[in-house]
Amino acid sequence: MKKTILLTTVFLLAAGLIWAGGKQEQVTTAGSSQIAPEEENWNEIYAAAKEEGKVVIYSLSSRIFDAVEGFKVKYPGIEVEAIDMPDVEQIDKITREQDAGIYNADVLFLANGTTLLNELLPKGYVKNYVPSSLEDGVYTKDVIADDFRQPLLVHSMESKVVFYNTQTYPKPPVDNLWDLTRERWRGKVQMKDPMLTEENLNMLQTIVQHSDEMAVAYEKEFGEPIKLSPGVENAGFEFIKRLVENDIVLTSSDGDAAKAVGAPDQDDPPLTLSVASSKLRYNDTKGTKLGIAWEMEPKVGITKNNHLVIAANAPHPNAAKLLIRWLLGDSEGEAGMEPFNVPGGFASRRDVEPMADISLDDLRRYTWFIDYEYVYKYGLSVRDFWLGL
Repeated sequence: MKKTILLTTVFLLAAGLIWAGGKQEQVTTAGSSQIAPEEENWNEIYAAAKEEGKVVIYSLSSRIFDAVEGFKVKYPGIEVEAIDMPDVEQIDKITREQDAGIYNADVLFLANGTTLLNELLPKGYVKNYVPSSLEDGVYTKDVIADDFRQPLLVHSMESKVVFYNTQTYPKPPVDNLWDLTRERWRGKVQMKDPMLTEENLNMLQTIVQHSDEMAVAYEKEFGEPIKLSPGVENAGFEFIKRLVENDIVLTSSDGDAAKAVGAPDQDDPPLTLSVASSKLRYNDTKGTKLGIAWEMEPKVGITKNNHLVIAANAPHPNAAKLLIRWLLGDSEGEAGMEPFNVPGGFASRRDVEPMADISLDDLRRYTWFIDYEYVYKYGLSVRDFWLGL
């Protein structure tokens, strides 16, 4: 199968698997992983932010523009320059600028945990910042779990999952990832090309990481132990091989795959693999009939974290603190959080009700959270296997 391939260095940078930056001298210290003091004087921070007059954010989502409109009303006197920019471009831009001694950005809103944790944070390009409190005496530590505060603040989460058409199928037509390799679904499983997005490659890498679980799921599905193809190392790699051999359809976007599956009035609609759970919002905005097959063996997919970090030497540090606090939401979980709390998405705040049919706790049961250390160490072998098929 012929696959679309981006420039290797750009893609690997996005996947966090190589690095060409030059900030080795800034590897350190708790300073790169700082957290706010127990109490912060937000009136003083706002006064200092007004003196700065501006804040610049690079964002993975265009929904940032709706979020910052409310910020400007809440905090008059501070202009917001929001730039919609994919992860790979954010990483490339921030490293090139800082290596040249240029400091434009204040806040980065991005999802690439592999690169953030293994490169940008330890090399001093970004700092972790967690506001001590939200409004009305709501303390961040009380509403955001420790593992969502350190080593990086998690703003929200989104899963990459298996979708089906709820109009055609009253219940999911599949209950095991191995179903996607059956003849019944030949040429009828769609996925955004993993060479175009690190998250879909992360899905394949995570399946390989959990090859033992994949082997158990295979035996449960077919009633016999899995037999690996010659030269195939484990059940995770075998799944990828059989998926390709079953004529998986690669698309250029998650949206294309979701709309193909969810379009109404289909007799035999396809399925997806590794499409963003937030595409559930298409049911309201585009009239699709999308459902998530949560009860899949061994898991329905992966969950990625969306992070907020402050750039090193941010020119508007106090405005950056205010903006991060705003994006986490006020005491009711509204305000800056609201544009991002969409069907299929999950806030890191345990007091914000997800617009999904499962809870945040269920998300850990139904999906694998990406292991960014594993991806960093072993991800290239999965990428190379995929490209060799």
